[in-house]
Amino acid sequence: MSILFQKANLTDKSLNLTNFNRMVDYVGRLANMSSPNMTIDQSPTGYVLKVKPSSTSTMSYSDWAFGFSISGAVVTVNQGRVRQGTRAPRVTAPTTAITITADLTWIYCYFVLGGSGGDPSVLSSLSEPLMNETELKFPLHTWRVINGTVSLGVIHHLGDIIIPGNFA
Repeated sequence: MSILFQKANLTDKSLNLTNFNRMVDYVGRLANMSSPNMTIDQSPTGYVLKVKPSSTSTMSYSDWAFGFSISGAVVTVNQGRVRQGTRAPRVTAPTTAITITADLTWIYCYFVLGGSGGDPSVLSSLSEPLMNETELKFPLHTWRVINGTVSLGVIHHLGDIIIPGNFA
């Protein structure tokens, strides 16, 4: 993937690409990535940000509450807690496996507010889950299916879900 910056008012003197790319690498390593695989190059029409796919990150999303791992079309979502004000935390359904069959599949945490609906669960939907006054539908991730291959679209939330105060 590359992004072309055509409108940038940068000159050769204003950006030392070698030092900039070294700084990007250092910041990536501080963020616990072995290498961000990101560089800026100069092209005839401007500067280009190049991001290469990487499997070298040392961070695993499976380490998080509501984190995930993927095997083929199956996304396995870790258990997590919904912490609602001063009420005792409710543990989600045990680790949940969801088979992704369509592009832009949402995975979300479902919980009946006020504690009357049992433990939370992890569900999926082909449309964005919307909350209302009695139900929490908290988006966790969106998944893509492109040319038959399942891949992560967007991470919306990792970690326990906290509903502050006396909400519901």
